[in-house]
Amino acid sequence: MDSNTTAVHGDSSSSFVALRQNLYVQAIVTALVICVCTRLLSSHWFNAVKYGRGHSIQPPTLPYWIPGLKHGLSMGIDSKKFLASCLNKYGDGSPFFIDAAGQKLLILLDPEHIKGVLRSSTELDPNPFIHERILGALMGSPQAAIDHYKSEKGNTDYIQTTHIRQHTTGSNLTSLDKRLFHVLKRTIEPTLSDSGWTDLPDLYAFVEYHVSFAIAETLLGSAIVESYPNIITDLWIHIESTDQFLMGLPRFIIPKAYAARDRLLSHIRKWSTKSESLRHENAVDTKWDPTAGSALVQEREELYGEMPGHDEHGRASQVLGLLYAGTSLTVPMTFWYFFETMRDTSLHDRILAELKSQANVEEASYNFMQLSARPVFQSMHAETTRMYSSNLTAREVVVPEYALDAKYTVEQGTTVLISSKFAGQFEPAWAKARPHTVTRPLNTFWAERYITCGEDKRERFSDAGLGGSWMSFGGGEHKCPGRHFARNIGIVTLAVLMGEFECELVDPKAAHKMDPNLKEKAFGTTKPTGRIAARIRRREK
Repeated sequence: MDSNTTAVHGDSSSSFVALRQNLYVQAIVTALVICVCTRLLSSHWFNAVKYGRGHSIQPPTLPYWIPGLKHGLSMGIDSKKFLASCLNKYGDGSPFFIDAAGQKLLILLDPEHIKGVLRSSTELDPNPFIHERILGALMGSPQAAIDHYKSEKGNTDYIQTTHIRQHTTGSNLTSLDKRLFHVLKRTIEPTLSDSGWTDLPDLYAFVEYHVSFAIAETLLGSAIVESYPNIITDLWIHIESTDQFLMGLPRFIIPKAYAARDRLLSHIRKWSTKSESLRHENAVDTKWDPTAGSALVQEREELYGEMPGHDEHGRASQVLGLLYAGTSLTVPMTFWYFFETMRDTSLHDRILAELKSQANVEEASYNFMQLSARPVFQSMHAETTRMYSSNLTAREVVVPEYALDAKYTVEQGTTVLISSKFAGQFEPAWAKARPHTVTRPLNTFWAERYITCGEDKRERFSDAGLGGSWMSFGGGEHKCPGRHFARNIGIVTLAVLMGEFECELVDPKAAHKMDPNLKEKAFGTTKPTGRIAARIRRREK
């Protein structure tokens, strides 16, 4: 017994000596101890602030493992999934900070906090984030243009918002709708078989390409998309690299994304120079021109051309921004808008009947203004964006201190982020504001979720009480000025793929298996998890 005991003690002693002599092992053990202690301490601080009583205090920072770096490594590896995991674990409505190596981001989910932020336009401003991160880091705007945006004379945000709103409402919106309809129909037609069905091995890719192409030609004209066949491919490479650009990753880490953006900007600069020359010669159709594009873009080029810092480089970044805004969220939403209609037989029949009721045989088109006013289309659009949109709304605190509520305040310079997808599925807020809306779970698609009936039993669209819960196109003074065109892009696509053509799923059961996990990513493009097979043919009139 004594000899065995001695052997054990001897082995332990030799292991301890080896550990003391191995600096590499010591370093690993030390790092692990530091990380564990950091996690324990940061968890204690987080809970102390969250559950403690206080007044005018900063919201808590989520627990982290690595001192100094904090959440920086997790954000760098996959910011979309990391933010989603934080919201899934800590998303009870309490505000919290994510700290990426000193860059603190305040995440909100409570609709009362969100409504307060969106209403406080003088205290929380989206423009610092837009100027530096969106236009600068993402769109590659030259510094001279950014400096003008930030100057006292740089009233470009109001000018741009007002101008876009003018061109995406009323008769101007009607013109865009009709142009989009005819371009989409024209580009799909040649891809179809002359005898019966044409197979579509990947429905998402089909919709993504054709709708993106139609938007690009509607806005910029046909000349640029004809001379630059890879414009849609490069555009989506750029869109899918959004988070990497916003984090400021250098060119050598994401060379493919930078190369795609370089090509986009190069072709847009050539287009802009040629368009400018034709406009000066009064050689363009001011309503829509094959080279100069839509009235919206023509006037926009003139507006920016008069601003400091907006040579062909500054204007090209602005045009890229417009094209990005018109496709990045709208195209995926259009796919889901169409896909959800396809896989619900009763909804499909109802939508087809609505389309037929507004068909204009003489113009070979549809009355899109009437269709966009129908409650079922309005509700479908709201439900699609609630469930599938993955955009982030960003604001920066521009006053010394902003009070979220009686307990929490945030300091000047704080970036506030709101995930539309998670706000759209935060059930406690929906149940409190509109109990009827949660009679079907928020993780399922319900086309009539926003439809109400009055005493006259007429259907009406209503999003009353849902401010801070449904906000896929922003809110307050900075609500997306092009949201009406975004909505109508979906309706136009339904008119083409259902009214002009027939499209059906090859295997509806298999298609259901391709539904994404909606809470896996906090932002970014929402796509099916695999290819969805479909087929299409011309509709017999």
